[in-house]
Amino acid sequence: GLPPPSQSTADEDEERLIKSLQHHSDDSDDEGAIIRDPNTIPAISFWKAVKIPGVMEFSIALFFAKLVCYTFLFCLPNYVNSIKIDGKKYDPEKSADIATFYDIGGIIGSIVCGLLADKTGCNAIVCIVFQIFSVPLLFIYYHYGTISMAAQLGIMFVLGFFSNGPYALITTAVSADLGTSEAIRGSAQALATVSAIIDGSGSIGATLGPYIASVLTNKQWYQRRVRVIRI
Repeated sequence: GLPPPSQSTADEDEERLIKSLQHHSDDSDDEGAIIRDPNTIPAISFWKAVKIPGVMEFSIALFFAKLVCYTFLFCLPNYVNSIKIDGKKYDPEKSADIATFYDIGGIIGSIVCGLLADKTGCNAIVCIVFQIFSVPLLFIYYHYGTISMAAQLGIMFVLGFFSNGPYALITTAVSADLGTSEAIRGSAQALATVSAIIDGSGSIGATLGPYIASVLTNKQWYQRRVRVIRI
């Protein structure tokens, strides 16, 4: 049989492998794609994560997006119950059924928003357009939503369509895109920090929105609740 490989031969093979990896790393440097072990990259600080382009902008956007969405989610049935639609007032059970049209619009809006973002590759622009459209819809819903049941359901559906889309997009695709920033590329810990800042900002808005609405509710200011969302 063949003699077993000597120790020197094994060492030479190991050296050749190391040189090959180093050469591959040098080529990757030239191409701008550096191979790094995520376990060796430390997590970035909070302030460094905040300074990454896009983090603060999307954090503020998600703050207001979730403030609106969660205010409608928790308070819309009560608001519908407190108003007259086409001169008729509905009981709490029927009001809750009517309010589901906002959620249905939000589901479809989230899907369409994601599709547009994938097709265009412009997540920020898609979010801005959706949020811009949602602002006048709040005024339209407040002033014209009581004309008829068709107007109530239709405006509520469209409002959910445009207000929920950015919320779903920012919490998913946008956070993933920010993870490709040069400051955190390849670091799972840094990506977690960025995602936590964005989602945490949205959670603050989700907490404040229903709380403000509940304060107004306790003061019997039912029909002014939508005005808080405008601010």
